Amino acid sequence: MGGSTIDQVTATYDEWKSAQDEKKVAQMKLQTLVLGKLEAILEESRMDKLKEMSSSLLHDAKRDSSNVRDYVKSAVGLYFDAKKNSAASQEGFHDFLHLLSDLAALLPDESLREGLLKQIEVSILRSSDTSGATSKRSVELPELNEDDIEEKFVKGSGAGGQKVNKTSNRVILLHSPTGVRVECQDTRSLQQNRKLARKRLRSKVDEFVNGNSSRASQAVKKASSKKARNKARAKRRRQKKAEE
Repeated sequence: MGGSTIDQVTATYDEWKSAQDEKKVAQMKLQTLVLGKLEAILEESRMDKLKEMSSSLLHDAKRDSSNVRDYVKSAVGLYFDAKKNSAASQEGFHDFLHLLSDLAALLPDESLREGLLKQIEVSILRSSDTSGATSKRSVELPELNEDDIEEKFVKGSGAGGQKVNKTSNRVILLHSPTGVRVECQDTRSLQQNRKLARKRLRSKVDEFVNGNSSRASQAVKKASSKKARNKARAKRRRQKKAEE
């Protein structure tokens, strides 16, 4: 008769047990790292509150989806309470949510883990929608008064041959009220470079005046939000694959 001997079964079990022990150690190290990063954001008193909330949720035998939503909402509240006097609160929000997601992914309870990951992803999507709405309100670039612009034409430089190097097709614009300065030598055409320089100047003045609400900043936030959503989805897929 075929089949495994006692020694083979024992060896296989020992290998499995060793792999499980290594996995457990790795998870403990990751948990310690994530908790440390969360505490750096929330500080000690709020971190203690988060731990208390987490323990209560984990050991609640009657928990349901509403408890999970309340937990994530309360965790978000702790974050914004910690950052209420910080101008960078919104920029660090996705990082906080991903740390919370990393912590949830380590939970042994599959049902709770999946519920938290889904709810955190909802929070990421809502935050992204809010950023998108802000972007739509800020799409218009500021209009520039020609009287406020100092314009100079200088000879081009670099590749392009004698035509470029002997022609004053390089445009330099200075916006007097803000001191913002731009240059353009993108084409051989002086008029085209003037148009491009003004477009560039409007964008730079927008950044100077509006800061995080500028079109360029909103574009960066939009790209970051998209990356955050993709990261959240990928994390859930990896988690499911690891459990198969």
